[in-house]
Amino acid sequence: MKDSSRRRPARWVAAVAALVAALALVVAPAAHQPVAHADAASRGGDFVPFTTPRKIWDTRTNNVKLKAGATASINAVNVGGVPATGVSAVLIRLTAAAPTAGTWLTAYPHNTTRPGVSMLNVGPGETLSNTAVVRPGANGQITIFNAYGDTHVVVDVQGYFTTSTGATNGGFVPVTQRRVVDTTKTTIVPAGGSRTFDLAAGGVPAGASAAFVELTVPSSATATGWFTATPTGAAASTVGVINYENRQNSATGAVLPLTTDTRITFTNKGSAPAHLVADIFGYFTRTATAGAGMRPVTTRLYSGTLGANAVVDVQVGGTNGLPTRGIAGAMLSMQAGGGTSYGALRAWSTGGTEPGVAHTQYNATTHHRASVVVKPGTDGKVRIKNYGSAATLIYIDLEGWFSDPQTVVPPRQNTPIRLLQAKIQPGQSLATVEYAYVDNLGKVVVAHQPDPNNTYDVQYQTISGNEAFSGPAALTHGAAGVVQVAAQYGDGGDVWTTQQTKSDLPTWTAFTDLGGSMAAAPAAANLTGGTTVLFAVDADGKLWAFVRAGTTPYWRNLGDQDLVGTPSTATVRDGVQVFARTAAGTVKTLVFRDDLTVTAWSDLGGSIAETPAAVTYPGYRVGLFARTVDGAVMMKKQDAAGAFPAGWTPTGQTGVTGAPTAVIDPVDGRTWIVTRDEGGQILLWDETAAGTETYELYTGWSGNVDPTVVDPTVGVISASGGQSWVIVYRGVNGTPRVVRAAYPFAAAKTATFTEHALPAMK
Repeated sequence: MKDSSRRRPARWVAAVAALVAALALVVAPAAHQPVAHADAASRGGDFVPFTTPRKIWDTRTNNVKLKAGATASINAVNVGGVPATGVSAVLIRLTAAAPTAGTWLTAYPHNTTRPGVSMLNVGPGETLSNTAVVRPGANGQITIFNAYGDTHVVVDVQGYFTTSTGATNGGFVPVTQRRVVDTTKTTIVPAGGSRTFDLAAGGVPAGASAAFVELTVPSSATATGWFTATPTGAAASTVGVINYENRQNSATGAVLPLTTDTRITFTNKGSAPAHLVADIFGYFTRTATAGAGMRPVTTRLYSGTLGANAVVDVQVGGTNGLPTRGIAGAMLSMQAGGGTSYGALRAWSTGGTEPGVAHTQYNATTHHRASVVVKPGTDGKVRIKNYGSAATLIYIDLEGWFSDPQTVVPPRQNTPIRLLQAKIQPGQSLATVEYAYVDNLGKVVVAHQPDPNNTYDVQYQTISGNEAFSGPAALTHGAAGVVQVAAQYGDGGDVWTTQQTKSDLPTWTAFTDLGGSMAAAPAAANLTGGTTVLFAVDADGKLWAFVRAGTTPYWRNLGDQDLVGTPSTATVRDGVQVFARTAAGTVKTLVFRDDLTVTAWSDLGGSIAETPAAVTYPGYRVGLFARTVDGAVMMKKQDAAGAFPAGWTPTGQTGVTGAPTAVIDPVDGRTWIVTRDEGGQILLWDETAAGTETYELYTGWSGNVDPTVVDPTVGVISASGGQSWVIVYRGVNGTPRVVRAAYPFAAAKTATFTEHALPAMK
């Protein structure tokens, strides 16, 4: 412990104390609280609190400090009451005691890469603590890293989160942030003295197992020390919940265990009187079917300088595999400091009411950090405010999130096959062709065709393991010529992606969860420079975009247009144009530009039953083909100035089932429209000549051998004989089949079509 005789100027101390007082709220009866939710899909994350924190590591025992830049690994399961199995994460209190230099500490799963975050910041000679969520490694250990100087380290376990839903413990329920303890408004806690407070006024109900709070000891403390917290009926705790320094605001996130009621007794273990402030964020239930389950994720969300009294909206939802909806709370570790003045940070839901409480407290010269739990607001964002008189550097890290029930998306039946030819790479004479679809069981199936001339040589594989998805799959080009696959995950509607390990190999990387909470499968496209963008619609009818670029890619809300289904895309001069159908059957569109800006939405009208197919013509003019509710195919095409006509034009096709598709013949420039009827027969309509926009039923093909149960898909393929186009579909038994256009004669309108089944999956 450091020398408690260190003092700061009285004027500085008085100003800091005034800051804490200014942030205080009168404790009032809680308003109506959110209803507890069942744990998400019974995937665990329930919290098991300890009535008294359990110390699992203390370097002071052997008086051996953790060196600068050093790590130490300790057991985090099968120790201190934490079971050997069934633990998804431990909730620890991490303490640095008397470091020889200002430093920061972090904890992470053993034998994994250290994350680029800190979990505790302390100045030289200080003893401070903070709460953190840490996943144990495969061997049950966590690793502690110390950045600078030599320091003692103490690790106390406050409880743990489960891997599956149990019988007696529940999840997290957020409440409106409010101040539930503030001795600056009543009486200071004397050295060795205790004070009991009731958390019910903060919205904590009888029967809760624990509460998550932010504890602050104001700068009026004249000596260092710590507070313990003991619930009703329990033996007095000897393990601290907060360490504090003299003459500075000290803050930490903490979990307070509860027993028979909502009362908690704090004891001041310091050598001088100290005030205590507690702000509440939520509570944990004792019911296995109530409360949101913890999903541990450790990553940095934001870093930057924040001006005096300035705010920044930090994207939380839709990043790092998180959904864009259904987050009951995000556990954030917030750091500030390095400026010219003291202050505090506030955090609340973007779009919500700013709370009158303070969170992380910081000083002029040192960085300090504290943990909070905040429910993301508008578009999954959390608003951070610098409640200080000067700019300060802030870091916002994510340690996990609490999941409300996520919608289970059953596999959509009979979804189409997608195909895409990879981009040719140095040393290749021809590029491979990749196919992908989601079958009726929810498996993602890919097929690799090494030679575009030989559709008999196709290698199949299921790449989704035992996970379930819903189709259709989306294909797009990735870096170095590889093809990427995106599909909608069944649990929650997240979008998962994978890609080839090499462009000419039938091997694929592990799936990456991009998050998202979407109501339908995504569409994929490439911007001019090759950057991949995914587009998907959520249950509210909003269109979201995910750009595979930047330090923290995230799902971006492009607007609520009451959309449904999977959108379609077309390449345009300065980006990608997106088309989507509304619930009323009209078509809406916008352009997602290469510079990541978007145009305003345009309404193209119509009475459309499916998302239209989009074709890009020379001059980057887009043509749309769509089926109406009565089975007719309509078209709409941009003029030379890029304007769409007011109405939709009939193509002459009727009796169509499902969504049509279209392709520009690479040989003669005519547009072909491909549809299916109720009996599964594929119908081909060809343009009488390129650019006439007049279509007639093509009778030169005898029809598909196997009735199709899915909407046919088309694509242009480059082979040794030049370019041609193909149709792919799945027959009644699920067999993928290919119909290929050929041009044995030079005369116009002499295309012939050959069909065969792709080789069966082995």
